[in-house]
Amino acid sequence: MHISKSAYSRYRVIDKMLKNIYKPYPSLLDIQDACEHSLDKAPSLDTLEKDIRNMKQSDVFDAPIVFCRKNLGYYYNDPNYSINSIPLTENDISSIKEALDLVKNLGGGNRVNERFSYAIQKVLATYKEEFPDSNTERKIIQTDYVEGAKGSENFNTLFKACKNQYPLSFSHYSYNYREFKAIIVHPILLKEFENRWYLVGYSESHKSIRTFGLDRIYEPLHLKRKYIDSDQSEVYSYCNDIIGVYPIENQPKQKITFLTSIKITNYFEAYPIHFSQKAEKNESGSSFFTIDVVPSMELIRLFRSYGRNLEVINPQWLRQQTNSLL
Repeated sequence: MHISKSAYSRYRVIDKMLKNIYKPYPSLLDIQDACEHSLDKAPSLDTLEKDIRNMKQSDVFDAPIVFCRKNLGYYYNDPNYSINSIPLTENDISSIKEALDLVKNLGGGNRVNERFSYAIQKVLATYKEEFPDSNTERKIIQTDYVEGAKGSENFNTLFKACKNQYPLSFSHYSYNYREFKAIIVHPILLKEFENRWYLVGYSESHKSIRTFGLDRIYEPLHLKRKYIDSDQSEVYSYCNDIIGVYPIENQPKQKITFLTSIKITNYFEAYPIHFSQKAEKNESGSSFFTIDVVPSMELIRLFRSYGRNLEVINPQWLRQQTNSLL
């Protein structure tokens, strides 16, 4: 059950009123007034009726709320109940442990993983729960992440900059030109691709959204200047309309058609390379695929890796770059 932030705020007001021994049996009107006072907004009585019903029926809260006909108000028939002290079930604890195990095995962001692990360990400690020693050595999930990747020491700094939206300055090293360049970036998000991490942000020198590999970022510093907020639709397109991380300069989003041989068609069907992917299968077993993306260097590399088993049909400029091996 998904609970919105606004609904949970009302639930807390309702819970507080039902726990108030000095003003027992609050009516819907009483709760409405309390919401207006606490939340600066008065929900409708229908909304509050629905809230109480959801609190009673929810697997999360299972609130023992009862309407008293004599006093024309609501109360908890269990005086010890509160939504702030809902106990964890065995299934809850098991799920938390599985989530913690998953996070521990995901690559990158080690310090974020550590903070999450410590927080969850505190929660479990209150229930006198811990991982048996026999389970800590046996991995169930394994990733390709290699410990000690260059740039991982800055992950926490970059993560905070994205979260709190403040600009950074850092030295960026170019592998092509073999030189450092001072960059000022307004961080947007951290992105993982093929077990490598990248910072996506608005670059002041480029005057556009750019991608920077963490392995090329040195000495990031927090700048006390106004954060430049990028247009969200532009951010979405930059991050989602691309396969990989480095879009090809001056190439817009476009439809790309390619033909796969019978040997690899099933792979593309089982693991689409983009959410826009569509297929038209031939009787022979080969298939025409289309994707709507911004072309990238990573996409060209992917196409070339299949050699004669993949042929780009359109656009022509991409066909020329990728079909040279045919």
